[in-house]
Amino acid sequence: MNFQTSMRRIVLAILLILLGTGIFVGTVGNLWHKSYLAALLLASFLFIVILILILYRRNMLQYSWLEKQNPMKVCLLLALFNLLVNGIWVFTFQPIQAPDYQTFFEAASDLVVGRPLAGKDYIALFPHILGYAAFLSIFLRFFGESVLTAALLNVFLTVLSGIFLYQICLRYFGKKAAFISNLLWILCPSKLLYNTMSLSEPLYTCLLLLFFLLASETVDAVSMEERIGRATASGFVAGLTLAMINAARPIGVIPILAYLLWLLFLSDRKSIQDRKKTVFLFTLIVLAAYFSAGSLWKSYAAARLEQAPPSVPGYSIYVGFNPKTQGSYADEDMELLQSRYFGEYDRNAEATQQSMLRSAKGRISDNKNNIPSLMIHKLGTLLGHDEGGAYYSKESMSPGQYTLWCVISNVWYYLICLMAAAGCVRLWKTDRCDSMMMIPLCIIGIILAQLMVEVAARYHYCLIPMLILLAASFTPRSHSAGRVR
Repeated sequence: MNFQTSMRRIVLAILLILLGTGIFVGTVGNLWHKSYLAALLLASFLFIVILILILYRRNMLQYSWLEKQNPMKVCLLLALFNLLVNGIWVFTFQPIQAPDYQTFFEAASDLVVGRPLAGKDYIALFPHILGYAAFLSIFLRFFGESVLTAALLNVFLTVLSGIFLYQICLRYFGKKAAFISNLLWILCPSKLLYNTMSLSEPLYTCLLLLFFLLASETVDAVSMEERIGRATASGFVAGLTLAMINAARPIGVIPILAYLLWLLFLSDRKSIQDRKKTVFLFTLIVLAAYFSAGSLWKSYAAARLEQAPPSVPGYSIYVGFNPKTQGSYADEDMELLQSRYFGEYDRNAEATQQSMLRSAKGRISDNKNNIPSLMIHKLGTLLGHDEGGAYYSKESMSPGQYTLWCVISNVWYYLICLMAAAGCVRLWKTDRCDSMMMIPLCIIGIILAQLMVEVAARYHYCLIPMLILLAASFTPRSHSAGRVR
């Protein structure tokens, strides 16, 4: 076993441990909420049924009709189905917006008419709000200042995510897996609920998938010949994509690290050597575009906020190590932030966040013996269930509707996690060395980053399509894989 193979297996083992621990703590370790365990048991039953079909009824899962279809036509039909399902839903169900999501929308509305940001002080402390608001404002300007515009934008981003997911999966695993992955995404219950809200998750999730697609199309090209033009264009778009992710949610560096770690430690040396110019140029341009666009964005944000965006998320780290709330939001932590921002540091976001970072270091030092148990509990909060969409829609549902949506969301989510775990086992056995291995690396990176800051169940939204990609590797394979043409 060579070094690269060992590293790939270590990565998959870490992912399995994190995912398994999160699900276990969130269900078996949370028996006061027995519906979680019941949903897991039901999902396990469905998983066993699927496993039996795959192992013993392969003829039922051949999808011979699918193999004969043009993959572009299938992708377009799935996109139309995605548009229909999510479009009908956002017109049918329009819930009361949670305060955080209302902040996004109000900031976007201010940008549309060019008035000063009403929540400028708050946004200065959390500038990613401005990132999504600036994007949303473009569409509010043309289609009207309505929450429905934001919801329809989410539908469009969801459809795009499905297309990207299909294309990525088609390259890695073939037509059957691509079809199944897109269908699973369309039917994701929590995503359906989140689409009715003004939030940034659909945006940066879509952009993450676009980055993976661009990277795979460039560094895993079927032809071994150097493709300088493609590498240049793809690298530039990929770098801008990562900068946009970072503006909407400060996680843009994680897919970069996932890509670099794969390239240096997990990829096939000979394959990379055969396309070294393409790979080197793509990597260089991605980094150049990312940092250049990031610098331009910071200048824009500083002009809008009338101060430079803070360089550290001190408050989020401080909350993330709160032993009383197990790393979740606390009113007293927010009150401390506000008192320092408006009092001690005279509305200076950078100084305030640096102060909160110093307090976070003190909190970590005071509770260092409890940090392992805190991290385990936070894993359960982040990965233990998927009823966040229902939770934020609760005020607009009857108790019965809320319970039903929670159960459906959790059963679907646990099933995807079980299939993703099985996909990891298959990847372990087949020893994949292509850019598919960026996916588990990125999942691990996002999970570990989230453990360092404030945690909530909704923050795993962007992991769902990546888990679907891993789940797709568990499905029956096509005879060949290819690109959508």
